[in-house]
Amino acid sequence: MSKRYEARFFGSLKTANATFKRTEAGRMAAVDAQVVRRLAASGSRITELLDLGISSGTTTIELINALRQAGQLPRVTGTDRLIHANLVSLPWGCRALVEPGGHVLQYDVFGAPIRPWRRRLDYVTGMAALGNATNRLLGPHVTHAPAGTPVALVSPHLARMKNVTLIEDDVTRLNPGLIGRFDLIRAANLLNRHYFSAEEMAKAVANVRTYLRGPGAWLLVVRTHNAADHHGTLSRVAANGELEVVERYGAGSEVEDLFTASERSA
Repeated sequence: MSKRYEARFFGSLKTANATFKRTEAGRMAAVDAQVVRRLAASGSRITELLDLGISSGTTTIELINALRQAGQLPRVTGTDRLIHANLVSLPWGCRALVEPGGHVLQYDVFGAPIRPWRRRLDYVTGMAALGNATNRLLGPHVTHAPAGTPVALVSPHLARMKNVTLIEDDVTRLNPGLIGRFDLIRAANLLNRHYFSAEEMAKAVANVRTYLRGPGAWLLVVRTHNAADHHGTLSRVAANGELEVVERYGAGSEVEDLFTASERSA
């Protein structure tokens, strides 16, 4: 699968929580380079990396490659709410790519991909009528379809990389298997107030903190609006266990204060 085809395929998948699986290549390159330089300057060795909310995994590959070029060879755990879906058979030789919960990501109608969701342009091109008809005809059959074939919703290039483990995970639910393991955690375009309620965000922040190995471990929380507009915070666990800001990108992370001691004790 070419990178161009990957981008088109993942960009068409709208998940049940209204997010897309697309991740533009090179989107995090500038921040990756700055983080790698900071790690090198501090003499830190990263043996375990956790990348949260990897989407298609494109930027995970790029971060791994940036670290490897700097001589860092960590074991990598990548998480996302949705890593696998099922390709199920439907009447008339059609198929559907379906989340475990039953949400349709894409229809395959005689070899042609049909989105179950609409763009404004679809009402101009006529695709809206075709999509609506597909939903009406095939949607009711999805619930009763056989289990189907599992399909990985990440880049095949990432799935083939050595020392990489991919798991489905909800950052708002504590994962005991991740506690205290990681020298570097990245949460890119995940921990922002648009996705989570205040209560969910508090749980996510608390969970992420427990996944850090301890003093000397690094946390990068960043949000990108386009390839050149990054707002994030790189922090490090101090000897007393608190996170201290080391570097900010743009205006810093919008949830930086939630990770600080002053905010948590307020």
